Amino acid sequence: MRYLGVLLATVAAAQSNPDIILNHTFETEASGWTSLGQGASVRLAHDPAQVHDGTGALAFTYEVQPRRTAVAVLQASSAFAAMARLRFWVRADHDTTLAALLAEKKPGGGNYLAWFYAPADVWQQIELAPSDFILGDGPQDPVDSDGKLDLDALQGVGILDLASFVAGMTENPDIPVTIDRASGTHTLLVDDFQVLASPAPRHAGIDRFDRGFLQWMTLGGMQLKLSAAGNPLEGPALQATYRQTGGEYQVLLRRLANLDLSRATHLAFDIASEHEITLVVSLEVKKPGAPQGPRYSLTICPPGGREVFHVNLKLADFEGPGKLDPAQLKSILLADVTGAEQPNTVWIGNVEAQ
Repeated sequence: MRYLGVLLATVAAAQSNPDIILNHTFETEASGWTSLGQGASVRLAHDPAQVHDGTGALAFTYEVQPRRTAVAVLQASSAFAAMARLRFWVRADHDTTLAALLAEKKPGGGNYLAWFYAPADVWQQIELAPSDFILGDGPQDPVDSDGKLDLDALQGVGILDLASFVAGMTENPDIPVTIDRASGTHTLLVDDFQVLASPAPRHAGIDRFDRGFLQWMTLGGMQLKLSAAGNPLEGPALQATYRQTGGEYQVLLRRLANLDLSRATHLAFDIASEHEITLVVSLEVKKPGAPQGPRYSLTICPPGGREVFHVNLKLADFEGPGKLDPAQLKSILLADVTGAEQPNTVWIGNVEAQ
């Protein structure tokens, strides 16, 4: 009877707002959500401290272990074929990068991921369009026969913590990068999960930081936040706080593979820093079936004192193996290689391909 009540409430909500295809409030039922992964589980949380809205939320508990992924998953119904965006609230219990997963039916289908940064103990509303999802093309990923996301062929929808992926990364002695190797038991909270039929607002540039959450990640050593105002750039920006060290580099990473950059000739962004830094800007291109593609790099030297530094880089000036093809760009990586032993904060805004 309880399940029938939840079903009727969901139908009533959809009828009152035809834009809502699916609405999971987690007030009394898990609404079909389950868990995949050793030791993982889902339950309803009713502690007000764990709920964003109403009286219930979905609590996904899992173990962070290198290369052992756990996922909170929902079997996809035919309703997802009409999906124009996903919207939900989420809160992690540690600083990490989360991902939403759209998994197509196998064989023949691929796995598509959209990343977003999750600061510890902060509720964030995440809104994702199908265009935000990028096909996984690593050596362990299934091959998508047509290379595009087919919403009418979805098998499941999931939410996962990428900490297990980061913890399993191998160190490269030639590029000493700080890696946070999280471990132990963690709980992820999800509330008000919705599938909507209306399209999401269009967002200009690579990143204007106007979506209410960050699509960047760090491998370690940095604390990230979305700075909406009151920063040196005087507008929405990514704020990264870290301690520069002489032995390791802290990096920022954003994926680009979902963007059409085929006509780009320049990469532009604004940056401000507490201290003068030496920043490596590295662009990765696609190499399906490989854990990493070729990289093209350029070094810049933003000043300190929070002075705004406008960057406009020619893609032709990036150094790497042969000519950089902007149509094949996969990710952008920023690394402070100054080597000074001091704390620092940088702000990055208005990232564009021109």
